[in-house]
Amino acid sequence: MLQGQEASLLLRGDIVTPDGIARDRYILVRDGRIAVISRRRPPRTETVPFLETRRGEWIFPGLINLHTHATYNFLPLWRSPASPFANRFEWRQDPAYKKEVGGFARDFAKRDGMREIISVFGELQAVAGGTAILQEDFALDAERKLGGLLLCRDTASPEDFGLPPDRQIMSVVDFFQPGPDGAPRPLVDRIQAYRKARDTGSLVSTIVHLAEGRSGFGSNRGVDPYSRAEFEAFMALPEFQDAQAVRSSPFAIVHGCGVDARNPAHIAFLRDRDISLIWSPVSNLLLYGDTLDVETFLAAGINVALGSDWAPSGSKHVWDEAKFARSYFQAIGSPVSDALLFEMITINAARCLGMDHAGRISEGSLADFFILRSPIESDNPHEIFLGTEDKDVLATIIAGQPIYGDRDTLFPFASDLQPLPAVEGSAVRNKAVRLPPQLIFDVDARVGHMEKELKACTPPVWRSNLLVSSDKLYRRRIQRLRAELQEYGWGVRQWRHDGPSATPGIVPAEPGAVRVWCGYRKAISYDELREGMGRVLVPGAVNLQAPLGLTACLAALLPEDKDSAVPDAIGLHVFESRLVGDRTPRSAAGRAFDLLGGALFDRERSRAAFPEPFIGALAAGKPVHLLAGTADWQAGVTEVFVGSRPEAMTAEAFLAALSQAASALQSTPPPGLDGAIVSAGEGHMVWWQHWHGKREESGSAALRLAGLAVPCLDARARAAKAPPLYWEAEGVPMEGGDAVNLIFQRRAATPW
Repeated sequence: MLQGQEASLLLRGDIVTPDGIARDRYILVRDGRIAVISRRRPPRTETVPFLETRRGEWIFPGLINLHTHATYNFLPLWRSPASPFANRFEWRQDPAYKKEVGGFARDFAKRDGMREIISVFGELQAVAGGTAILQEDFALDAERKLGGLLLCRDTASPEDFGLPPDRQIMSVVDFFQPGPDGAPRPLVDRIQAYRKARDTGSLVSTIVHLAEGRSGFGSNRGVDPYSRAEFEAFMALPEFQDAQAVRSSPFAIVHGCGVDARNPAHIAFLRDRDISLIWSPVSNLLLYGDTLDVETFLAAGINVALGSDWAPSGSKHVWDEAKFARSYFQAIGSPVSDALLFEMITINAARCLGMDHAGRISEGSLADFFILRSPIESDNPHEIFLGTEDKDVLATIIAGQPIYGDRDTLFPFASDLQPLPAVEGSAVRNKAVRLPPQLIFDVDARVGHMEKELKACTPPVWRSNLLVSSDKLYRRRIQRLRAELQEYGWGVRQWRHDGPSATPGIVPAEPGAVRVWCGYRKAISYDELREGMGRVLVPGAVNLQAPLGLTACLAALLPEDKDSAVPDAIGLHVFESRLVGDRTPRSAAGRAFDLLGGALFDRERSRAAFPEPFIGALAAGKPVHLLAGTADWQAGVTEVFVGSRPEAMTAEAFLAALSQAASALQSTPPPGLDGAIVSAGEGHMVWWQHWHGKREESGSAALRLAGLAVPCLDARARAAKAPPLYWEAEGVPMEGGDAVNLIFQRRAATPW
């Protein structure tokens, strides 16, 4: 950002504060900083330019993108036949990359006047997405600074942040490179430059690309060994042994895919030094086929920000990266909130810089704003932020200066506006930009010249559009990536189901919030029951009840040749709370599910009830829970044992023997067991057990009940993807003796 652009301005409208609440306020900007926020118009502001928004227009803080290489952003998304790669050094050596991206961008920028066009284009793309702060720009392969930014605040210019010129925000692409033996070799001059700046007190913060490659999370290809080794070599550097010294100025790692989220030593290293992560899921997935286990880092208290990376493998701007991140969390069934996504590109990113006066609307903060005109009828600012498009941007304001947005909004503040190129289409019809007066630059003519030069290449090159809204090729590729996320997300959910309960995304439930059901079929054939269970009832249980607060759904179909006293099917429906579980059957969706069940099961004989605490004796038809703690029945391992009463045993003796077995388990539960529910009738029993980790063989229900019941079913519930109820014909195939644990997205939110 060129110095001297700071301005005074008076704003009024619904401002979005760090707590995510919108409030109608006046904002007075003096010399590029927020001086006053008040309910009433500040006095002596008659001569200050005034921008008043209307209902449905929202004022957000300017966004922060700390991971980008903006001078590549005129290029379209790139995909090599060799992808996915193992790490960044692999694709840098890829012939297709050298020809189509690295070498091409370097040579194209050497053409007369092209470097200036490329630079302005990259920044226009950023401000069109509400970005106010950009990481300094590098030529990726040469790692050299390309010159100061013109529109956005530049991390290479401390003056842009009100800091003395002798302070430094250090950006480095590589701290390591592979040595002759393939092991990480430290780039000593860069590491020593960091140490010197830190020790002399001139270092504000540091941003370093590190351990970029395949993480192994959500895929079966495992972590890239070099990326893991690079992070561990970083941990061993003498410059990073003194945790307090590292904490003296914020340090952020870009990518960090080699960090092991399940290694306590890795987590402790980051946490003790207050090292942040800058996450770029689009780039990770396109280049490496997986990404970070972000939830584990968040749960461990690690600060996480988002960065868009570059156009060849990333989002067009950091706002679009946040929208993709929401799709990612939805695909893996994560409870990460929209509020946290917003923080990742505002206050979390500001924390990476060590600045509490950026990324927020508060008195004393930088006067950077991003105003949206929302077509969505909602009072939730985060819903609006993630549900609108860049064509809905009313204005981007940096340092109190409106520099981009709708011409009608900007015109009262600047007469030297330029329209965006008409070739961009209808999305930019009323969009305009105000370039610094020191820059003589005709946007339409210069971008048109760049496009002409690109099309004259052999073969022709299609440039990236400025707006997501006008870039069909970009939207199509990102939409395809979102579709691919479904399969990736299924892999993550399976991993969670089989993994330890300490993994993130856990939604624990009290034992009293588990509805236990036992069903006896109507006068229908066994095949009709099997088809109805698998194709309709089981997927219907999830699709109808998950939006209401269902957190787990398990079902089992008993063999056809079972004893007549044993139910034909059994299941557990686990809810966020007992209150949610009680309320669900009274809803329209709950009643619809009940009607589905009524088509298969005899209402007179079938039962559904919440278990009560076990206090020493079982009663027929009354389920009990044996353990008082919470459990996440969708994760971990669930076993179910169903048996019938031996012929030689009376109903009273049967219930007494089962009560004794339940008491023994309750008094000495084996390690790892966190849920146990028992339901018994006069002629049968059902015993559910949940383990938050690996099953302890000594705790097997079958062993505990040996001789007390005639086995009908002894199974471990298999993970099964919950399909959409109405448009996927396959359903959940079930056979006699089969037990399934449905994996699905849950609405429950974790307060990170």
